[in-house]
Amino acid sequence: MNSLPSPSTAVEVYALPTGHLHLPDRWLFEDGDNDMLKARQLSPDFSFLISHPSGHHILFDLGLRKDFDGNPTVIRADQSYISPVVPFDTIDLLRQGHVQPSQISAVVFSHLHFDHTGNPTTFPHATFVTGPGSRQVTTPGYPKDPFSPFVSAIIDHSKYRELSFETDTWVQVGSFPRAYDYFGDGSFYLLDAPGHMLGHLAALAHTGQDEWVFMGGDCCHHRALLVGARPVSVTVGPNGTKSFHKDPPTAISTIGKVRELERQGGVFVALAHDAMLEGKMPEYPNKLNGWKESLWKEEIDKAVEAVYGKMN
Repeated sequence: MNSLPSPSTAVEVYALPTGHLHLPDRWLFEDGDNDMLKARQLSPDFSFLISHPSGHHILFDLGLRKDFDGNPTVIRADQSYISPVVPFDTIDLLRQGHVQPSQISAVVFSHLHFDHTGNPTTFPHATFVTGPGSRQVTTPGYPKDPFSPFVSAIIDHSKYRELSFETDTWVQVGSFPRAYDYFGDGSFYLLDAPGHMLGHLAALAHTGQDEWVFMGGDCCHHRALLVGARPVSVTVGPNGTKSFHKDPPTAISTIGKVRELERQGGVFVALAHDAMLEGKMPEYPNKLNGWKESLWKEEIDKAVEAVYGKMN
């Protein structure tokens, strides 16, 4: 595996807790309980704020939206399973700190599932960025297509930008063979993290000397999957699908790449739905920078080890 670069620039990273949703065990784990209502994981939904020294502020995902009725019809049909609870959305959370919604220059979406797209209309002046192929699999979107699970507000946005494998420059970073240098200074990479759906991105932020924060989107839905304690579900998924992931073998390979990155050292893995982070990982307006020397990272490591043992 390639070593991580040593850029001279660092960004500040903040976690935004946009609420919770329930994820049925059987959607997550191949050995999960088939009772979709009784056996569910109460999962957080984190988005992230990245602040660059140049003054640019971007969001990685928007998390959940407060008005669940604003989601596509097919998503609302699953409300009894996922039972979302959203006291504060991204807009509310930003207003509690030093970066206001109007200061957000771009929103990068890991992918276009509802629990990561929030309410995109609340950021009318920001550029919307997605991974390669996102438009292809979500066009035309809801409400143009009443049966689509994807909102059209992102791909129809006047400042929409889809990254390209052909025209954008991608380099290998760590265990990920394709990484896009967002600011051009090595401080923030968007990683091609395939398997969950076409265009799925993860992010890697340089937060200090030999210190990085990895934001996983939905490349991995649960800590048990990251450590390899339970198998990824490949036969049951939402809306009659066979898996949470469009391409399960590739998704499993991507989880392996995340595991490699974490084992390399110097990388804090922040998964969007990781309940092990709650109550320990700082939340906006407190930043994640300095995690290597922090007591809260020690608490997370101890909690993970208590449940799953040490990672090999």
